[in-house]
Amino acid sequence: HPQPIIDPGMFRSALFRTNLITGFLVFIALGSGVLIPFYLERTLGYSVQQVGFLLAVVPIALGITAPISGALSDRLGSRPISVAGLAVTVLGFLTLSTLTTETSAAGFALRYLPVGIGVGLFQSPNNSAIMGSVERKRLGVASSLLAITRSLGQTVGLAVLGAVWASAVFQAAGGDVAGGAEAAPPAAQAAGLQVASLVAAGLVATALVIALFAWRNEQRVRTAGRLAESEE
Repeated sequence: HPQPIIDPGMFRSALFRTNLITGFLVFIALGSGVLIPFYLERTLGYSVQQVGFLLAVVPIALGITAPISGALSDRLGSRPISVAGLAVTVLGFLTLSTLTTETSAAGFALRYLPVGIGVGLFQSPNNSAIMGSVERKRLGVASSLLAITRSLGQTVGLAVLGAVWASAVFQAAGGDVAGGAEAAPPAAQAAGLQVASLVAAGLVATALVIALFAWRNEQRVRTAGRLAESEE
């Protein structure tokens, strides 16, 4: 069609498709965030108000680091900053996999904080690179695709990681629990969150590998271009 809603030619750009994929994987992993309130309320026994304060760690960290990462990406390029953000996010989910029934509020905040920092470092340069890789007339479509990867990623993450969590909870509890996974003993619920966090870390680690390969290819292209210019 001469005027398609989504131009398939947009996906010829390696930068565009790679950054969309890595963003999608990160948002799938972030779907695990819906499990955190269950852990804080039913495993650690915090009130709803206390849970709200503890959950605020990630948006606060994201709000602080996102503008900084945007400024750094303008100076250093989007790829190194986004790769650093993915690495920090992987670390954050790995530390969340160490949560237990004995974790303190400070211990939880320190484990959850790297997730906010990592996503803040990753999201701004990744979005900027996506928007900068398309023609001006396609900016609206590119923006909508970013929104789709965000909402669809978190929806998929909620379903998949929720299922992983429930399965791990039942396994830790020794079988099905009357009332569902939410009624399982605190230790079993903590074990489920540990498994879900490891799966989330694996998803972000996959995005990190993809980004590293893309970075290497981009450097090869730049090197080849410089050699061609020097020969001319």
